[in-house]
Amino acid sequence: MKKFLCVLFSLSVFACTLIGFTGCKEKNEKIQIELGMWPEANLTQDIAMYKYWESQFEEAYPQYDIIAAPYTYNLQAFVSDAASGVLPTVFQTWMTEPPSLIENGYIRDITDQLEQLGWLDKLDEGLAANLTVNNRVYGVPRDGYAMGLMINKKIFEEIGIFYDSDGDGVTDIVDEEGNPLYPTTFQEIYEVSQIVCEYTEAKGIAILSSNQNGGWQFSNIAWNFGAVLQEKNANGKWVSHLNSQACIDALEWIQMMKNEDLIAPGVTLPYSDWYKLIGTRAVAMCFAGSDAISMPVTNYNFNKDDLVLVPMPGDGVHQAYSLSGGTPFVFSKDATDEQVLGALRFLEYMGRSPVVSDVARAAIERGHQTAQSKGMPIVPTIKPWKSHDYLAMIEEIEPQYINVNMEYYQEFFDTIDQMRRVEEPNYCQKMYEELDRAIQAVLENPATANPTALLNTANNNFTNKYLNELNK
Repeated sequence: MKKFLCVLFSLSVFACTLIGFTGCKEKNEKIQIELGMWPEANLTQDIAMYKYWESQFEEAYPQYDIIAAPYTYNLQAFVSDAASGVLPTVFQTWMTEPPSLIENGYIRDITDQLEQLGWLDKLDEGLAANLTVNNRVYGVPRDGYAMGLMINKKIFEEIGIFYDSDGDGVTDIVDEEGNPLYPTTFQEIYEVSQIVCEYTEAKGIAILSSNQNGGWQFSNIAWNFGAVLQEKNANGKWVSHLNSQACIDALEWIQMMKNEDLIAPGVTLPYSDWYKLIGTRAVAMCFAGSDAISMPVTNYNFNKDDLVLVPMPGDGVHQAYSLSGGTPFVFSKDATDEQVLGALRFLEYMGRSPVVSDVARAAIERGHQTAQSKGMPIVPTIKPWKSHDYLAMIEEIEPQYINVNMEYYQEFFDTIDQMRRVEEPNYCQKMYEELDRAIQAVLENPATANPTALLNTANNNFTNKYLNELNK
């Protein structure tokens, strides 16, 4: 019997040697952290920056081993990735996704680790809202964005909308009395688009319509026509109003623009189309997030000095809002406590944590320097952390690197705190899908499409498939 047990023990040791860390982890083995936000292979400057951060971090924390594991979140592939256990320790997603990921058990609670590091009370409440369930936190925001109206300044100059109003030799976007020359209402976008199409080869504006991006933009347009898209009724049940008169007005505005051939051609326009269309002078305007202004520059060599970002327009009657969200870092359900702690600590070395230190300062500056070397426009950011010391550090560093004429962005950033509105609380991406279909139908057959009927269908589908399940 003893001989048999010895043989078993020997075989076990041999097996451990073969399977290594997967089955019999040595106590002195380093804690591996797979970084899903690691840049893709073609982003050589970004990779060099991450490798520098990696070396600095591993020198300070020799117990960790950073593993490059670039991961792009994709709705179609994510479930199988999660089931197969191939998710990296930490990865990025969209701010609408965490509630679903939490409900399905795909990402883990990191509240205790945030508390251990002293970060829990430093989170921006608005950006952390979709990461929090029952007072437990499931990720941290990387950064924030808010939607605005992006304008090709050159086209507006050509048609005389923008001009040098104060005689200083620089094109202005306000008149001599400080009144906006840019569109502030949807009616004004319509009128400016008519001028654009009459005197240039460009269209007035791009309207996205696929991959949930159409519904994402449309929700902001609808809010600014006065829509309430989701709310709880008197019985505490969630109801949607995708077919309200305000939503119908918003879709009819798109229909009018399409009927008069004032918007970019195509029925299914994905996210990448907005910066292609702006970057190639195919449109004069689009709706875009403040975190993405570099896209026409880096992808189409667009002159950063010819971009303008102004507040979202309204209907002239209702409060105008700016849809606000961000990109969060979330953690695989399989990540250990030590892996989570290591990944969070690494954020300091990226300049993405609330920590105020020489390391954090250097990382933030290196990030700006890398952006500068790539010719990217650098503007103020929407901050993911709220601690006084952190905000003071950012406010000290950012102005040194801003490389655009802030006159073309100032009104956006001056008003954003009053205009920010977070995305709807339930099944956002599914709601956007239903709205995509309605927008596509209008773009395909603008002369005959019935916005009321299309939105009735969208509302019924969203209610029956999703909200009714939520209300059970």
